[in-house]
Amino acid sequence: MLRNFGKRVAGDGNTAACSVAYQLTETSFIYPITPATTMGELVDAWIAQGRKNIWGNQVNLSMLQSEGGVAAAVHGATVIGALCTTFTASQGALLMIPEMFKITGENCPAVIHIASRCVGVSALSIYNDHTDVYACRVSGMPMLASNGVQEAHDIAAVAHLTAIKTGLPFMHFFDGFRTSHEINTYEEIPNEALWPLIDQKALAKYRARSLNPEHPTQRGTIGGPEYVWQIQEKFRRPFKQLPYEVENIMKQLGDKTGRYYKPYQYVGPRDPENLIVMLGSGCDSVEEYICAHPEAKTGLIKVHLFRPFGIDLFLKQIPASVKKVAVMDKVVDPTSAREPLYEDVASALMGRRNVKLVGGRYGISSRDFAPVHVEAICKNLNQDYPKDDFTVGLHNPETAIPMGKPFDHLPDGTRQCIFWGLGSDGTVGANKEAIKLIVTNTKLYGQAYFAYDAHKSGGVTTSHLRFGPKPINAPYYVQSADYIACHCPAYLTKFDMIKPLKQGGIFVINYPASADLNKDLPASVRKSLAEKDAKLYTIDATQIAIDLKLPGRINMLMQTVFFGLANVLPAEECLALLKKSIAKTYARKGKEVIQKNWEMVDEALKGLKEFKYNKAEWLAAKVPPPPKHEGIRHLCDMAILQEGESVSVDEMVDLGTVLNGTSQWEKRGIAVDVPKWDEKKCIQCNTCSMVCPHAVIRPFLLTDEEAKGMVTLKAKGKEIKDYRFRIQISPLDCTGCGTCVTSCPTQALSMQYRNPKVDEEEGKNWVKCFGAPNRGHLLPPTNVRNVQFRQPLLEFNGACAGCGETAISKLLTQLYGDQLYLANGTGCSLVWSATFPWNPYTVNERGHGPAFGNSLFEDNAEFGYGIFKAVEARRNIAKKLVQDCLENNEFKGELKDMMQELLKVWDEEKASAELVWKIQPLLAKVQNPTEKMYALQTQADVLAKKIVWIVGGDGWAYDIGYGGLDHVLATGENVKFIIFDTEVYSNTGGQCSKATSRGAVANFSAAGYTKAKKDLGAIAMTYKNIYVANTCLLADPAQALKAVFEAKEFKGPALIVNYSPCINHGIKKGLGSTPKHCKDLVKMGYLTLYRYNPSKPKPLTIDSKEPTYSLDPLVKDENRFAALKDIYPKEAEMKFPQLINDMKSRYEGYKKIVDTQ
Repeated sequence: MLRNFGKRVAGDGNTAACSVAYQLTETSFIYPITPATTMGELVDAWIAQGRKNIWGNQVNLSMLQSEGGVAAAVHGATVIGALCTTFTASQGALLMIPEMFKITGENCPAVIHIASRCVGVSALSIYNDHTDVYACRVSGMPMLASNGVQEAHDIAAVAHLTAIKTGLPFMHFFDGFRTSHEINTYEEIPNEALWPLIDQKALAKYRARSLNPEHPTQRGTIGGPEYVWQIQEKFRRPFKQLPYEVENIMKQLGDKTGRYYKPYQYVGPRDPENLIVMLGSGCDSVEEYICAHPEAKTGLIKVHLFRPFGIDLFLKQIPASVKKVAVMDKVVDPTSAREPLYEDVASALMGRRNVKLVGGRYGISSRDFAPVHVEAICKNLNQDYPKDDFTVGLHNPETAIPMGKPFDHLPDGTRQCIFWGLGSDGTVGANKEAIKLIVTNTKLYGQAYFAYDAHKSGGVTTSHLRFGPKPINAPYYVQSADYIACHCPAYLTKFDMIKPLKQGGIFVINYPASADLNKDLPASVRKSLAEKDAKLYTIDATQIAIDLKLPGRINMLMQTVFFGLANVLPAEECLALLKKSIAKTYARKGKEVIQKNWEMVDEALKGLKEFKYNKAEWLAAKVPPPPKHEGIRHLCDMAILQEGESVSVDEMVDLGTVLNGTSQWEKRGIAVDVPKWDEKKCIQCNTCSMVCPHAVIRPFLLTDEEAKGMVTLKAKGKEIKDYRFRIQISPLDCTGCGTCVTSCPTQALSMQYRNPKVDEEEGKNWVKCFGAPNRGHLLPPTNVRNVQFRQPLLEFNGACAGCGETAISKLLTQLYGDQLYLANGTGCSLVWSATFPWNPYTVNERGHGPAFGNSLFEDNAEFGYGIFKAVEARRNIAKKLVQDCLENNEFKGELKDMMQELLKVWDEEKASAELVWKIQPLLAKVQNPTEKMYALQTQADVLAKKIVWIVGGDGWAYDIGYGGLDHVLATGENVKFIIFDTEVYSNTGGQCSKATSRGAVANFSAAGYTKAKKDLGAIAMTYKNIYVANTCLLADPAQALKAVFEAKEFKGPALIVNYSPCINHGIKKGLGSTPKHCKDLVKMGYLTLYRYNPSKPKPLTIDSKEPTYSLDPLVKDENRFAALKDIYPKEAEMKFPQLINDMKSRYEGYKKIVDTQ
């Protein structure tokens, strides 16, 4: 048979799966969730580009408000006879389960592609295990698994083709990140190979049985006990034949492509004694090991068809020689007898094969699974009595099996590289382009995988690249690198980057040209390089980027260096290809950005220097011992060193609970420049502190003694006239955004280069200032200046440099932090505030601070409402106990007087808190308490009045959680909300939400958003009893402060929508420019600042002036609008005038309310 060999391309697993899904789909419904989001983005982009599916039509794409909505829409589309597809992961898949039952039960041939990911339990993880797909198996939907990028492409086709053939739905899943985001070389299935495999008769049959008034039927009926069982038993029949249908489609596909699969695929020796059974990307690690070690006498069965589990087909694949079987599951299920795949294999073997069966767990949350782990499994199987219920790759004395040292068995000629980057420096994006460039322009194969910490921009990224003359299927980190590059100098003092470097390998660092490497490089780095006999190269990429007016964007410099040293292509050809790639990658950014990146390519190799070191001297370097701490501080130390995997189960804190204030120990040191204070120009307005996203610049009030050795000013104001004033920064916590500099009205701040001297001097001054008592209580928090003297109980968070969300959260903690319950929605605000083990919410001198909780993306309002009602209930109980104990005369002396006073101030936050601070130690000392007194002692922590605030982003508030938000607001209860309005789903990469404005280019709206922004505030105002404010703290800090204060004082529900500039907006001058930029947005009318207070005779106050309605600040300064004009000019011509009309309509609507009050 003639085979149709497709084009060889480099792409990730999401692209591989989605490219087939697009060809075999007519309509698709999507909702963003990491790591599946990019599949929906690709569909949207391909539609915008005019791409056609295999029938010559464009796919019809719609975004819903939640995954539950998506599943319902998929159900609706398939009962009508359309070929429908969606993409999801984790919690999104779980929200679809009720509809999965319906879709499966009605034989609707939908296909759901899942980039499988952990489901949040005590901790949320964006990385991979199989909890989501395992949880879905109860729905009865057939399930196919892919192990790598090529399989994600091929088995996606199997899923669609089998769905059409059988009329049954399919869930196709592959490992999130490990496969979904791994770039590898794969061969596309051409349409001419795909088309003959579509069963046209089966498709016609499916259309014929669809709902249609021309041949009407009824679905979704209600059945009684006399009928339902028969319906379900008959429904089972097609599933018995399904494994054979899958097997047949796999064979047909193999005949067309030369790539053959089986539902259960055996690889290994003909006569193995041991067998490993597993599914997902780990199969490739096992295959690599057993093929390199035939003496292990171990085989592997790759499970592709997980549901229905075809027992006969599975048993046929087990060689007769097998005596022991290990089933590996990628899930933790604390209550079941065993894990799901183990249970299937055990059921299949029971009474049919007499073998020793054991099971284990591996790879939870994308924990690396490499050949060394496979070796451990094989050695365990070779024991006379192999350990059962074991773990591999985890330090757990109860379950772990022993492991050796890392190694690999890659094809000869494979080159391996690791790049350590800083989130948002472009390293990851450049490496993605690099591997595609290599594969596209050479005969080499390539693979790339990218690991991130959960910080936003500014976090640690590691890129693992491999390329070579043969295909590379190695789903694990680089174990032995030929080339390692450190793009962030701060990492040299933290991470052991040189450990995986080969002897004689290349190590490249971005380091200041003026540095003396013999003195400035840490001793540990010098010693390790000498031990590896490494070649050391340096380039001052940071300074070159500054000179080229692209500060922080060093990616193209370092990429050019890589190509210059790697010798993959001739130098001139390589530079030309890099420039071509830049033009494509930065098309949305404009010609100026493209030109500057081209200049980077030209300058890079000029700045590259090889450093010849004295090997003997560096080998003799004395390395100081690492710090030793216990408890949570030890976990933080391991996180700083990127060695969290070495933490044992016994060392881990219970439930992943983190104490407040751990972010103070992180000291990332990622800023290139930090603020410098000029006291001669300072007017002590404290605006810089108000807008600082990370609480790294603060005003301090000091006594003369405390101020010794530091530059200070006499503090202004009669309440503080006896103190000295100083603006102080924490250089190692600063991200260098420059927001403070932009906001300063007198230019009293400027940015200076951060060097060891600055770190030492300013670090010491920070310790001195922070060690002084906080004196914020001396001034009423009624204006920006005064409130900033209060200690922020949110500091050193993990948000992007210049983030627009954090300042208003910080303000909330300065006003009410020691009495604050926070219900925080899933999204960016969760990531920057709750990435284990870093907790930026801290405590005051009493040890009090915000109590933070998170539930799910879709139910944050209800979660917060539950907190509010429970606090209310507990306080009611406590109040009754106080009253009962007073009536029974159980309090004595001073305690009795204070309890009587407490009842008088029961609903006053400050007064009750001060009184309870004195009551609690006395109450605790009561000996031999009565039953009621003991009950009161257990409720002592709710005696003081507390405040509940519910916060989250617009993806939650406008879309998936809007129903809950609306319901809680409608209760009329005293609940308070702050919405961080970034106008996109920031955390999943910038997808449009109902908060997106018309004409903005975002993911899922590649040709510009087509609708007007949802006016959440106006909707809330219709209730007439809700306090509503539209704020932008960066544009008008005083108005935002007033709104927060009024919202808290209002007796009833309150909603603050705070416009929060985001990195996804593509602000050309950077997020540090946002104080001025946001003022421009207010001036033009893009933002209307107002406060609506129903308790006032005239409720609505507009705080911004009459707009100019000029689009210049958007089109000139934000890439999300500029890109529409550049790429789709006709869309811009249509949508920009509509945007102006939207702005006018909104403002005039508010003005009309004001005029008629």
